[in-house]
Amino acid sequence: MSARIVLLCEDRQTDLFVRRFLGHRNFRGRDITTCKLAAGGGFGEHLVRKQFPGQLKAIRGRQEAFLVVVIDADTGTTAARRCQLSEECTKCGIAGPGAVDRVVVVVPRRNIETWFKYLGGDEVDETIRYPKLQRERDCRPHADKLHEMCHEAQKLVKPAPPSIREACGEYPKLKR
Repeated sequence: MSARIVLLCEDRQTDLFVRRFLGHRNFRGRDITTCKLAAGGGFGEHLVRKQFPGQLKAIRGRQEAFLVVVIDADTGTTAARRCQLSEECTKCGIAGPGAVDRVVVVVPRRNIETWFKYLGGDEVDETIRYPKLQRERDCRPHADKLHEMCHEAQKLVKPAPPSIREACGEYPKLKR
């Protein structure tokens, strides 16, 4: 059986976070295939951008499958990062993502650690670089909290970072 979700993200920690979140929607290990991850030292964003057009094209040919993309905005905006993804498609001669595509694009700003800090109960500034978690698996409670806010309570604790509000808006596209 082929994967129902193709996950394109920057690093292992983000992969663990998204898998935990998706687990709450009854997507399990075999339902999710993760694309090649960057081998440490950065460049995750670059690898995601370069893989995006091919993965988008592939997902268009598969019934009942989704492409979930998680890419940090870094020092830019979420809109600028989305434009970069579309530009990569144009360079490859592929139409960018449209309303009918089964694609969820999530862009944490500045990086995923901003979300972890917020989900841990702190107010955040999306322009500040927050430190990485001590261990990759420490992201699990944050994934649980995001699911609780986005799905169960359907309400983010204020003041919620704009990028996390955008992500919760993308979330309903994932229908099991």
